[in-house]
Amino acid sequence: MNENLHDEDQRIIQEITGRFGAPSFIRRAKQVEVAWSNLVERLEQMRRQQLEMVGLRLGQLSARAGTWEALRGLLRDADLDRLERLHGELQPRLRMPLETTTSGRVLRSALHELAAAMEAFNQRWSNVIAGADLKPVNDVREAYNRYFLLEKECALGSARVAQIGFQRIAPVTLDDLRTRFPVLNIPEINS
Repeated sequence: MNENLHDEDQRIIQEITGRFGAPSFIRRAKQVEVAWSNLVERLEQMRRQQLEMVGLRLGQLSARAGTWEALRGLLRDADLDRLERLHGELQPRLRMPLETTTSGRVLRSALHELAAAMEAFNQRWSNVIAGADLKPVNDVREAYNRYFLLEKECALGSARVAQIGFQRIAPVTLDDLRTRFPVLNIPEINS
């Protein structure tokens, strides 16, 4: 008989879901995901835009050097690896081709221009992160922490079942954003 009641409860929930949409606790969990995704998407778009000058300077450096190996004496290996990865990430496209050179002076100049663009990006990006509005995301997370269990309990009819798998969601901090969207490591140029 107890199993029949559980089956009947499930049928009622499915019927209500079919008529009225997902229960409030499911909608609340979805709101948490959407709020975070919207913030991340907005910051990713801003970051791409702000990295345009870095991408241009990185593309110019790559074109001038011809190969990353040509920069080995001018940079530490770790910096060279980071620049190569950043180039792969940004995939800069130059409007006009540049001549490859072996001139240390020209390559150092291109490296200094890249470093200046990276410093400018880091300053602007730090300001963007510091000014990020976390309130909409954190309001949704706070509401989730406050109401999710109650709404789930009401929908399922059991406090014990409602608590299965529940974890409170911490508020988003600026440090979370700095970790997800870090500033660039500026290479040290060898003399």
